[in-house]
Amino acid sequence: MLDLPSDTSIVRCVDTNLAFLKEHPCHFRCGVYLICTQGEALVSTGVEQYVFDEQTELIFLTGTLMELFHASEDFKATALIFPNDVFLKAMLPIDTPYFNYTHEHPCYRHTKDERSQKTWREIRLWMDVAKMLFDGLQRPFRQQQEHNYLQSLLMWLFNTIPDKLPPGNQYSRKQIICHRFMQLVRESSMKQHQVAFYADKLCISPRYLHQVTVEYLGGKTPKQLIDEQLVAEIKVLLSSSDFSVTEIAAQLGFADQSYLTRFFKKNAGLSPKAFRQQKV
Repeated sequence: MLDLPSDTSIVRCVDTNLAFLKEHPCHFRCGVYLICTQGEALVSTGVEQYVFDEQTELIFLTGTLMELFHASEDFKATALIFPNDVFLKAMLPIDTPYFNYTHEHPCYRHTKDERSQKTWREIRLWMDVAKMLFDGLQRPFRQQQEHNYLQSLLMWLFNTIPDKLPPGNQYSRKQIICHRFMQLVRESSMKQHQVAFYADKLCISPRYLHQVTVEYLGGKTPKQLIDEQLVAEIKVLLSSSDFSVTEIAAQLGFADQSYLTRFFKKNAGLSPKAFRQQKV
């Protein structure tokens, strides 16, 4: 079982148990497409958690923070990772609504009906093809193969999305706002810490956003959700880099090191220094 790099310049496909993410969150800068082939795990992206069990897909087209909370002994997954530049070229002919759907619904669990089972068998085949094509050896036409493979996979994937929508696609306006808010938080929390930024992006008032998240996201306010994601981002940098707390504060838009320290201690229950020491 292999670890995954946080970024990649080539398309790769490997089998993994994600053990390297246990208590060591990683922020992937590349696209990540995971399918669970055996067992069960609980995966966190900071503010969201997913039960990742057999026949479940997780797809983050432009990267995400990820941490493994726990996994069964038999847990196995297949991971496809791809560079953002290859993804952006492959996405050009694909309709934006399908792209938005995958951003808003990164987790899909296959059902027992034949249509869903057929799709599951097919995605396993797509992963096998990726393993064959991108086995780590440098071959002629590698770049063209990567583009053709990823574009064909995305077109096939997006053609399956209508079958995954609820009957009549009956998401309420508030549910759609929640999906889009969580997407924005995943993408922007490292730099944008204030509710007003997200409300403005969603073209609603901060008060209405507060009503929506409290109703649909477990009673949590927008600020609580933003702060949870930001704490997870700080943990990534404390766990996986040699940056000082002062440097991390600057990267994440805090006024200074002391402000980050107070924020982290309030939300994580210990100082950045103590967090680092317990990881040693």
